[in-house]
Amino acid sequence: MNRLLRFVFASATMGLSLLSGASYGQLLRPLPAAPVQPVETPVARRTQALALPFFDDFSDQREGSPTIERWQAAGGTLVNNRFPRRPPSRNAATLDGLNGRGAPYNSTASIGNTDSLISQPIDLSGLAPADNVFLSFYWQAGSIFGPPFSASTSRAIGLYVDFKDEAGNWTQVWGLRSQGDTSIFRFKALPVNQAAYLHGSFQFRIRTIGSQYNSRDAWSIDYVRLDRNRTATDSTFRDIATSRALPSALKRYAAMPWQQFNLNPTQELNDQAGTTANNLDPGPAPTPITWTGTLEVLPGGPTRQYLTGGASLSAGLQGRQVPVRGDIRLGAPGNLPAARQLRQRVTLITNETNPLTLRNDTISRVTELADFYAYDDGTPEASISLPISSGGPQTYYATRFDLNGADFVRAIRIYPFPTSAGRTITVNIWDDNNGSPAASPKASKSTQITAAQAAAQQFVEVRFDAPVAVGTRFYAGYGQGSSTQFVEFGVDLNNASPAGAFFLNTANAWGPVSLVQAGTAGAVMLRPVMGNTVTTATAPAAVAAYYSLYPNPTTDGHVQVEGRYSHALVLDALGRTVWEQPVAQAGQATLDLGQLPAGVYLVRLLLPDGLTVTKRLVRQQ
Repeated sequence: MNRLLRFVFASATMGLSLLSGASYGQLLRPLPAAPVQPVETPVARRTQALALPFFDDFSDQREGSPTIERWQAAGGTLVNNRFPRRPPSRNAATLDGLNGRGAPYNSTASIGNTDSLISQPIDLSGLAPADNVFLSFYWQAGSIFGPPFSASTSRAIGLYVDFKDEAGNWTQVWGLRSQGDTSIFRFKALPVNQAAYLHGSFQFRIRTIGSQYNSRDAWSIDYVRLDRNRTATDSTFRDIATSRALPSALKRYAAMPWQQFNLNPTQELNDQAGTTANNLDPGPAPTPITWTGTLEVLPGGPTRQYLTGGASLSAGLQGRQVPVRGDIRLGAPGNLPAARQLRQRVTLITNETNPLTLRNDTISRVTELADFYAYDDGTPEASISLPISSGGPQTYYATRFDLNGADFVRAIRIYPFPTSAGRTITVNIWDDNNGSPAASPKASKSTQITAAQAAAQQFVEVRFDAPVAVGTRFYAGYGQGSSTQFVEFGVDLNNASPAGAFFLNTANAWGPVSLVQAGTAGAVMLRPVMGNTVTTATAPAAVAAYYSLYPNPTTDGHVQVEGRYSHALVLDALGRTVWEQPVAQAGQATLDLGQLPAGVYLVRLLLPDGLTVTKRLVRQQ
């Protein structure tokens, strides 16, 4: 079976068909590798078997391996809130098919044993079948990438549960062969009612069989409970929990330069930020709760509240995935003095007293305001490579970025996978040409991905020889020459670039491509690193005196610029950009402003050193 899933093409607007030729095809793949999982270290290590009740909804730890307070360190399972869809509570344990080192279990296209989630020993001594001990959990087939492949007679792809008896033998007590579903979390309860399992060092194991060379056949587990006096239908708990991960505090980006943010903080902040809440209480009466949301500037504050509210959540499925949203603009921090982080936090006020479930009432996310633009959050859920070609011109991907002011691009950060070692790419900057990248890049830099860079599973920075001046819209991307070995890069499926912002160039023609996988929009992990100073910083008066516009006033709109500059913008009386110099005319001595109506304007000249000079211009009829 072909394990390469094609993207959805915006073929109506591309003007070319990439699927019609044998040499091209656009590919989205499951993860071939991942970073090494950090291991949670308990404050005090366990010295004896755990006592009932056993409970874990994975909400009390950061992303990484499950805590060794309750789980064995080995197994490759990843605690996260990125791969599962709509989990019962914040975080789940994903058996993603990659080991704890982030590597595949096999380099060949084989099906076999992959991840496991193994409990620490649990003391069930002194219990009898009549005590009605049950192990329960919620499970989901697949991930945000899509469903696992369906099982067949020769491919036992699925999820399995084993119990360990007093003699140390594992016995399979339940198995679910994959049917390719990835819709919701489902509940399963298993009785622990055989005398062989009711001993002082009982353990259970949840494991998967699937692809051993990527993350295609993933499963997620949440809300694991082992206790006495239960039934097979005991799926509820007195708990109201946060679920979905918070979006960026920014409306357009996952991260952006702080100086660009300062140019329009209100516009940049997200007016629809929030999570979802799940009512796991058995009811029958709805449960009234309230919630709050704050935005904190790190380090040093301030902290401002942007969200208050409440609801009466229904019991059962009607009380699941209830939106909790707010307008972060109400907590706007104003202008920032330097690079900062914005930490948003949403807390459900539920009046719960159980310490096991209090921890899932709060969810947070940090947004970077540093020196780069990003649509991604820094973690991949899929990979992408350029279409394989056996000849012809170089192919490119490009992503659009819209700025609040002209700036410089110093470098591009990219996220290659280990398979990219030794391969060469060219990163590029393009100006805008009527809504798509220009035919030719304005700056390029080639680099070879070293073995160390590829193995590191982190961003690689490719720096241009000199800062590249850009206007309020540009495109950043990369390309490769004709090859059958293309570099794989990370794709974030939890954050998305805007519709129509991602482009592919083949046969010297650009066309937009829709980054959608299994109904989820994504973003390529490619980040332009901007200049140290946004170019709205004005030049000293002595420098500005060397620049002038004439004739001024102008009647026909043809204006001469005296002084060397790189790029020109014209702003109206409200500060809006009403004209931007075409790429082909950048730095030319004559500005053709004949299309502007009569009025008073500001002509902003971007200088080669990154400063700006602004001159008043009168346009007469």
